[in-house]
Amino acid sequence: MTFLGLACASAIAGSQLGLDASLPPDAVETAIDHLWNLEYDQARPQLEAWLAQHPNDLRAMNYLASTMLQREMFQRELLEGRMYVVGGEAFRKGRPPVPAGFQGELFGVLNRAESLAQERLRQNSRDEDALYWLGAAHAIRAIFHLTFARAPAAALREAKEARNYHARVLSLNPGFVDAMLFGGMYEYVVGSLPWYMKFLASIAGYRGDRERGLAAMQRVAREGHRARMEARQFLVIVYFREKRYPEALALLQEMERAYPRNFVIPQEIARVYKGLGDWRAAAETYQQLLARHHQGAPGYRNLPVSKILYQAGEAYARMGDTAQALRLYKQVEERQEDNIFVYRAALAAGNMYQQQNRPEDARRRYERVASAIPSTEEGRAARQYLKQLR
Repeated sequence: MTFLGLACASAIAGSQLGLDASLPPDAVETAIDHLWNLEYDQARPQLEAWLAQHPNDLRAMNYLASTMLQREMFQRELLEGRMYVVGGEAFRKGRPPVPAGFQGELFGVLNRAESLAQERLRQNSRDEDALYWLGAAHAIRAIFHLTFARAPAAALREAKEARNYHARVLSLNPGFVDAMLFGGMYEYVVGSLPWYMKFLASIAGYRGDRERGLAAMQRVAREGHRARMEARQFLVIVYFREKRYPEALALLQEMERAYPRNFVIPQEIARVYKGLGDWRAAAETYQQLLARHHQGAPGYRNLPVSKILYQAGEAYARMGDTAQALRLYKQVEERQEDNIFVYRAALAAGNMYQQQNRPEDARRRYERVASAIPSTEEGRAARQYLKQLR
């Protein structure tokens, strides 16, 4: 289940539906570009305006649901690959807060899409687009159940439904390459389980083949139409998990060129550099992110500056450049935000000052963290360090 969350998000691909010539043919495409550049507040009204004139467009309806879900995930930093590793935030106990009524609004769009798709299938059981988008609706539900409801069993059931509908598409049209993506991800996830969990999964009717799943994703990345970038997104996670860092880096660089306003992608590039042990390249990537923000580069206004400063400080610390790391940590502290990265920077700086035999500088930072966030891991660590200073 480690990668199911992003697998479901990545399953939302394009369709073969024709578009009404009475409106600009790229209206939905423009919204999709906004979506993948993290510009959700631009994507959503464009999709809603399109659907007001094309209420039966399953493609636009599914992208609207995806935009709604991914916006909430972005707000909670659940789009980053690091959240989906073992022990990552997406798999911790407790549900992340969501706005009141969000689930009802999201599922309302999905229910409408499912109803329209089922009606089309009653008229024509071989309707490839209806089957495809019905699978996509189940995929979106799966990611909601996993990341927000924290209900992995429900997520797996929805994922299996999505896979089954896309398998029906492929039975009708083996050349519908985009429909291979979700099935490939499902195969990889289930096929990558430990042997004892795989055995239990097989009893419950879940089977997977890791190599077959990986091959399917790679084919979509090569030959897919609209799902090509989504396939590459998921392959990055797979390659990182398998320590195939050069392949992950190459895909991320392609994605960055395609979506230059998406500042999450360079953060993932820095994460790959850290996996490679190239801390200088990681630090330089973080500095580039900060430079784009200060220069007012398109899309970078909402860059999480405190977080990037802290991560850059971490990279310099790993390089042994304590002075630069402390300068960056100080910049984070001076932002005076109620932000976990402010406290992490204070904690890291405190540790450095303690190593430099500057106990009072260390104490001030430990006390700030311990008093501000006492119930967190950082707060508990700060209290332990304070005891060591007595």
